[in-house]
Amino acid sequence: MAVHKARESLEFMIAATGEGAVVLATIHAARFREATRLRLKFRDKPGISFTDFTSMVVMQELELKRILTEDRHFAQVGMSFELVP
Repeated sequence: MAVHKARESLEFMIAATGEGAVVLATIHAARFREATRLRLKFRDKPGISFTDFTSMVVMQELELKRILTEDRHFAQVGMSFELVP
């Protein structure tokens, strides 16, 4: 069951990427360094994943403020992200 759902989700994402509805963002060295800086800055919040920090870096760079998530970590960093559940 879980494998079926994972495959279904992956196929959806591949199709959305092919249609231009989803854009893949590479985490290159500069983004990795900035995410590392954020990890160190927010060391008092160990529950925030490095993946979240890389997402925040890309969102800031692209000037994206709204995020479709229930992950409260995006609200805990004071970067003006708006959570859209």
